[in-house]
Amino acid sequence: MNEKQSVLSSSMEALTQNIFGMLIGFLILTWYGLSVKQSIWLQSIFFVTSYIRSFVIRRLFNKFG
Repeated sequence: MNEKQSVLSSSMEALTQNIFGMLIGFLILTWYGLSVKQSIWLQSIFFVTSYIRSFVIRRLFNKFG
């Protein structure tokens, strides 16, 4: 079975993974002493870069895999 994943499915998968990662990262960063504002700012940067990376890699695997 060689069913490809839709763009929407790729986006939803990347988004779901990154939301869970962001929540865990927020807890870890605040536990290590970062303020809530610092943690949110840092997690926002991580979230955007991780989402783009996950989505692009998923789409490349769908195109060439």
